[in-house]
Amino acid sequence: MSAAEGDARRRVPTAVLVAACLYAATMVEAVWLTLRRVYLPTDAIVSRYGLVIVLGLALGLLAGALTVVLRRGPVLLLALAQAGYLATAVLVAIPGATEGPEALANAFVEAIRAPVTGWKDVVTLPVPLGEYGATLAVPLALVVATAAGIVWLGTRARWWGAAAAVGGAAFAVAIAIGPAARTGLSALPEPFAGLSREILIGLGALGATLAWMLWRMADERRRALRAAGGGIRGERAPGRALGRAVLGTTVLVGAVLIGTAVAVPAAQSQPRDVARTTIEPRLVVDRSVSPLSTYRGYLTDERYDAPLFSVGAVTGDADRLRVATLPFYDGSEFTAVAPDGYTPLRFQRVPSALPVDGDATVSLTVTVEGLEGPWTPLPGALGGAAFGGPRAAALADGFYYAPEATAGVVTVDGGVAAGDELRITAAAPADVALADAGDSPGASGVPADLIPESLREWVEDQGVTRDGAGLASLVERLRARGYLSHALAAEGAPRWVTDLGDYAFEPSAAGHSYDRIDRLFAALVEREAEAGASASDAQLVAAVGDDEQFAVAVALLAAELGFPARVVVGVRIADTDVHDWTPPVCQEVCRGRNMSVWTEVRSGAGDWIPVDVSPQHENPVSPTVATQREPELPTATDPDRAEPIEAVAALKGRSGGGEAAPVVETGASWFTGWVRVALGGALVLALLLGPLLAILVAKAVRRSRRRRAAPRAAAEGGWDEYVDLGVDAGLAPMPLATRREVAEAYGTANGVALAALADRATFTREGVERDDARRAWDMLAADRAELRARQGWWRRLGARLSTRSLLGRRDVTTAAPGHEGVHVDERWRLVSTAPGSSSARRRGA
Repeated sequence: MSAAEGDARRRVPTAVLVAACLYAATMVEAVWLTLRRVYLPTDAIVSRYGLVIVLGLALGLLAGALTVVLRRGPVLLLALAQAGYLATAVLVAIPGATEGPEALANAFVEAIRAPVTGWKDVVTLPVPLGEYGATLAVPLALVVATAAGIVWLGTRARWWGAAAAVGGAAFAVAIAIGPAARTGLSALPEPFAGLSREILIGLGALGATLAWMLWRMADERRRALRAAGGGIRGERAPGRALGRAVLGTTVLVGAVLIGTAVAVPAAQSQPRDVARTTIEPRLVVDRSVSPLSTYRGYLTDERYDAPLFSVGAVTGDADRLRVATLPFYDGSEFTAVAPDGYTPLRFQRVPSALPVDGDATVSLTVTVEGLEGPWTPLPGALGGAAFGGPRAAALADGFYYAPEATAGVVTVDGGVAAGDELRITAAAPADVALADAGDSPGASGVPADLIPESLREWVEDQGVTRDGAGLASLVERLRARGYLSHALAAEGAPRWVTDLGDYAFEPSAAGHSYDRIDRLFAALVEREAEAGASASDAQLVAAVGDDEQFAVAVALLAAELGFPARVVVGVRIADTDVHDWTPPVCQEVCRGRNMSVWTEVRSGAGDWIPVDVSPQHENPVSPTVATQREPELPTATDPDRAEPIEAVAALKGRSGGGEAAPVVETGASWFTGWVRVALGGALVLALLLGPLLAILVAKAVRRSRRRRAAPRAAAEGGWDEYVDLGVDAGLAPMPLATRREVAEAYGTANGVALAALADRATFTREGVERDDARRAWDMLAADRAELRARQGWWRRLGARLSTRSLLGRRDVTTAAPGHEGVHVDERWRLVSTAPGSSSARRRGA
């Protein structure tokens, strides 16, 4: 049989190719439906996600069908699938890739990385993802690989069953990276009302796989009977066939009904565990400096009139812009870093618009001028964020949002900088007064041992109710009995003193540690004890400080009454204080003097209520209390007698000097910069080239094992290697031909001699010697060079990487011309000879 005749006999029937394509399309549809809620909101119809899935399916089917029609191996399949995937990912799946050479190069790198690391973005970002970054490249790669793999494997004579494994694996991956919530179908009648959309998709995928397997087995049986000619006929009585069909349908329907009755209640009682429910992404904000600790820096003469950012295009009712939200107190400072035992803030990237509560929204544009740090100004619960300026792409990629704190940060080096522009859409804040907060939830985020005893004593002396109205009364009394001061000394009449007009300066230490707040309330308790409970607020002024101390004091008051509270650093863009004690409202350009701090208290209904905390600055401190000063001669410390103290004691006794804790310099990690890029590139290359290297290594090991065998086995191994070389080069395996006939068909110079030497090793008693085995491998080397010389460079590469000889060359079961009478037993390597053959024929020849 010639090579052309062998190729013609290996053509895949059109019906098998069409059936494999239909099964691939069905499984891709299951993947598309499973991942749809990850990328799209419920009401979306036309989207880039759908276009990506359609193009991926077309690419996978085209790659698989071309490989089958051209009768090529997996090398061509991989090349077509990878090229199509990269082109589609860069041009369609990754938005903005065609904006310029740099964007195109970045998109190409992201497309290569997506199949390896892109799943982390898919399972860690909040849904829906929309068109964010390179997240659409993940389903594109999954669909291309699924469709191409099913078509190619589904048309193999011996490996068609693996197509079902590919389809099942793709569906399992879609479930793993899919949504965590089930979608109910309550419109269905009982007992199907408890079915979810996900269960129906799974049943559909299972049904498609069973249909594919049954059809493929039936087709194989029909073709086997047809190949047997007139000797075997498969006949089935119509009545018996109908009975089997009815019985099978009855069993299937019964199984579905029973499975539904059992599985649906079980599924409803169990959470849907997928990758996104087990992976908890979080970005830990640097603790080195709390924004609250640096608050007084905005009020220095250098930054008092310095522009921080401008606010424009405001629509909706917005009265505040929060810059930093600080929900945790450790006795030293309020920060965004959770102490041990508390759930940390989970900052997540925002791939698309987030749902907002209520119909009222606020939108505005913030243009950064002098603001520094990672925090981004937000007017409320975020709905969507867009960025402008020269670093727009970097800001969009590095923006993170914590919904539980209504806070946003950017991870770009240095944080926000001059020229950055943020276009924010957010939910309008709820208009709830603190007095209407109702009963306290009974639990706060501040440990009881971090609430000073002087605070508890002052609260007890006020005799208020432990609810929202009582807390509002405490806040009003605290502000009226406090006195504003931003510095420990006022040399040269600072700007903030001048702007307050008729103001008598009082020194005030910075900081908001346990010790600083304890001294603030101790002064109030002492003053009230001196003046009596009947004294007016003006006579009870004793607590000196500014927004930093009073925001923390109000938060601790809320914690004492059982209300969760947090401290917020930001600006007001509308007047919110009836007393007009707060810093001035920001008018278009927000400057250092506009920066303020307030406290947010959560009501029993779950609303976060902003509370102004700035103390009054009209009634100075009474002389009997004003004599309290920070010690001018601090106690000297003897280093030789110093001893370590416990952490809690350190927190409670720490002085609030306002100095930020020094940042401990840690050694730079080696896994940064070009090292990370090089290792990442090496990993990607290893994943891409690994299968090809595995083929070369497997062939080298097989060749070495054959050559190092005993002389008889080495001679036979040389012949086996010769046949494998021909099969990989595209020649017909000819399993029913003799060695001499194979050698004559391949037409190499030493093929006949090599066949004779192998026959002598197999069929003669004396066998061969070591020199004969060595000569067989020398002849093989010459014929290898001859076979490769017949092909071009691309065909030679394909032959080296071909897996036909590794996966088995017995996919052709037709006899050689003139040997139609040969009887083949697929379980044995030896076959009986047809009349006229000269020697026994080995099926492995």
